Amino acid sequence: MLGAVFFASPRPRGNIGSMTAVSAEAFSREAAELRPLLRAVAASVLHVAPGHPDVDDAVSETMRRALEGRARLRPGEPVRGWIVGIVKHVALDAARSRTRALKRQAPEPAAESVRDVTDRIPDSKPSPFDRTARMQELAKLDAAMAALPEKQREAVTLFFLEGLSYVEIGEKLGVPVGTVATWILRGKKALAATLSERNEQ
Repeated sequence: MLGAVFFASPRPRGNIGSMTAVSAEAFSREAAELRPLLRAVAASVLHVAPGHPDVDDAVSETMRRALEGRARLRPGEPVRGWIVGIVKHVALDAARSRTRALKRQAPEPAAESVRDVTDRIPDSKPSPFDRTARMQELAKLDAAMAALPEKQREAVTLFFLEGLSYVEIGEKLGVPVGTVATWILRGKKALAATLSERNEQ
């Protein structure tokens, strides 16, 4: 009770003196005089106006802790600095609790928003139009290859598709390297001409 007198037990030898008797009424009166300062400190820590309800809660909790723990005051220790330290801790705890509560109340991102983001990512696969155009080009190439004389077609296929050298193609087809070179050159020109004509049609 505020009107009661609190008598602290003496501290063990080796500590700073023994705790003097502290009047709860006197202590409460001195702490009450510090309320404006405590409100200002709490408001500063909480980043709110001094009249905010959270400031009222912080100051009330500070006064409760100060009254219950006044026996911890060392003889001669000023009440002002001690109780200001308490209000700082109380306000910091309140600020952390408020931050945690806001995080819990934050709405979860909607599944639709995630889907919208993925929908905006370009598809690396060819579009149906690109696939159709590619198929048409391959069909033109096949037709152009089929129009080549047999030996030219073989030489061109071995060179461009299988990656064989002129020497290897000559050995495979049983013809001189010069003949291979001529077939490939003529085949390239014929293919280019045929594809050009088809594209103009």
